[in-house]
Formats: sequence, C-alpha cells, structure tokens
Amino acid sequence: MKKSTKIVFLFLLVLTFLAGCSGSPPSSSTGGAAASPSATSATPRASATVTAATPVSTAQTAFRVTSVQMAVSPASIAGQSCGTELTVTYTATFHVVPDQGTHTVQFAYTTNNGRSQQFASLQFLPGQATKTFSFSWHGALPLDHTAPGLGGVLVTSPNQLISTPVKPAGLCTPAPFHVTSVTMSVNPGTIAGLHCGTNLKVTYTATFHIAPGSLGGIIKFGYTVDNGRSGGDNTQTLVVGPGATTQTYSFTWSGVLPADHTFPEPGGVLVSSPNVVRSPLVGPSGQCS
Repeated sequence: MKKSTKIVFLFLLVLTFLAGCSGSPPSSSTGGAAASPSATSATPRASATVTAATPVSTAQTAFRVTSVQMAVSPASIAGQSCGTELTVTYTATFHVVPDQGTHTVQFAYTTNNGRSQQFASLQFLPGQATKTFSFSWHGALPLDHTAPGLGGVLVTSPNQLISTPVKPAGLCTPAPFHVTSVTMSVNPGTIAGLHCGTNLKVTYTATFHIAPGSLGGIIKFGYTVDNGRSGGDNTQTLVVGPGATTQTYSFTWSGVLPADHTFPEPGGVLVSSPNVVRSPLVGPSGQCS
C-alpha cells in the first residue's frame, strides 16, 4: 500500500511540473483553441484599381474635299444696260480635311452652267484646310439674258463633289435705240488709169453703227452722190433687229467719166431718225485720163 501511494504521488508531481512549463500557447498553435492576434501583425496590403488604357489610333484621316463655296462679283447686273461690256468674276473656296501630307485637288469649272468647261488643279500643303480659285467671264450683256451664266466647279479628285452654281442677280435693261455713227466706203477706190469717156458704176456703202443692247428699230435717212448738193433727198428706211450693232446700205452712181472730172463725186448719208447723224462724204480717188 505504501509503495502504491508513492507511485501515485510521483505521477501527480510529474503532471504538476508539466502544467507549469507549458505557459501560454504559441500563436502559431493549430490546436482547437483560437489563436490570439499578434501585436506586431503585418499592415494590410493596399488595393489598386487597374484602368485599361484607351488605344491610340495610328490610322491617318483620309484627305478629301468636304465642300466648295461659290461667290460672284458683281453680285447683281440690275440697272446695267444690255450691250454693256462686263467682266464677271467667280470665286470658289475649297474646304478639305487636312493631314500632314501634300495633296492635289483636280476639278473642272464652268461659266455657262456646264455647257462647256475648263480644267484646273490646286495644291494643298500639310495642314492647309482651305484654298480659293477664281475664274471669269467677259462680254457684252445680251438682250436675251443668256449671259453671264451660272458658274461653279466639279471636283474630280481626290473625291467627287459638285458646288452649287452662282451668277449675278437681276437682268440688264435694253439700251435706247439710236445710231452712234455712219462710216462710208466706195468701190472702186480709185479711177486713176481709166480713160475719160469710160462707162463706170460706182458703189457707195454706208455702215450704220447702232448702240449695243437695244431692242432694234427703224433708221430713216437720205443719201447723196453729188457731194451733198441734193441734200440727201433720196429718203430710205432700214429695219434693225434686236441686239444688232451694225447695218449696211448701198447705193450707186453710173455714168460716163467726164473729161472735166466732175463725176463721180463724193457720196454719203444723212440720218434723220431715230436721231440725226451725218456721215463723211467719200468718192473714188484719182482722175480719168
């Protein structure tokens, strides 16, 4: 019994010793009890938001013509007399999508709404977005108002584009009908070398010059073949059409070339309507022999 008591006592002593050496359980314990957090625990990692970068396009914008604006000068011909000489200037402004290259724009232009055309080109430098081109029409303003016509351009390269055509507004006003002058010619121009007594026919031609742009009318005049002594008693009329600027009339003298050289004499005309105009008098030069 005494021996058994000793054995139990020693067993209890060993248990007491082991309990005193055990202390607090280590933090890394994987036992059933939960581990206490360490005072020197690591700082939590910072979170980062990742944004995908927008891809940068390396493709170059294609060079092209986006529009063509047209202007015209003068803007109106209202109040101008028909027949007036006039220059009309058309200006095209080309708008393009520029890039870093040098490009050529090819086009045709017209001043008569496309019935005829001319060809031209413009060079655009890097970054240049606009450029202008001017062309013109010149002529007398017609009574039928067919000119100046519509002017514009047709782009053919690098792309196709048609501008809106423009022309001066308004219409010309018909000019008053009147004769501005009369010029004379004679055939033959000389009788030198002809024998006196020769039968001869001399033709006088009067050219009437009329103000341009009129609606036409009637010219009344008389002519003479005796240096004006008859005073232009041979009254005649000429009908002039709309827009005509010249009209001719011929008359003659026939006879034998006299030895006293009194014939043929200078001839001419005297206009009495629509206004008064006297022509110069002309006759063949030289004398018969």
